[in-house]
Amino acid sequence: MKILISSCVFGNNVRWNATSRRSKEIHDWANKNGFELVPVCPEHELFGTPRASIRLRQKDDEVLAIMGKQEVYSQMQDKCKELSERYDDVVAFIGISNSPSCGLSVGVKDRGSTMKAPMHQVLDCPTTEISSMKSQKNQEIFLRRIKKYESR
Repeated sequence: MKILISSCVFGNNVRWNATSRRSKEIHDWANKNGFELVPVCPEHELFGTPRASIRLRQKDDEVLAIMGKQEVYSQMQDKCKELSERYDDVVAFIGISNSPSCGLSVGVKDRGSTMKAPMHQVLDCPTTEISSMKSQKNQEIFLRRIKKYESR
């Protein structure tokens, strides 16, 4: 069974500044539970690495993703949709906090609240962030969500 995971959390140097946030613990958890981790990074596929950082901003009724002087939110949404279709056999997704494409609860300037980033919006399987997978209890909860999803 496959779980999509943010490529930087997997250990690839694909963050905006060409670094990673590798989590050995998530690799151990996946191996123990029989999952194959499949790394994805919408931003890297779209813009390469390194790249300018992307910030989300609310303007009227619209969310914008600003990268330098470019607005890229619709490109990110389209890429996330493409990834969800490319990997339609996954049972879950593990993102990373504060990522404009992979964060579960991402800050949006001038909005007054957070939002789910596009990867969490387009997938119908269980999703979480790596920060939530640090405790044994949360790992068990996520595993139960995956098993429930598989049995549907």
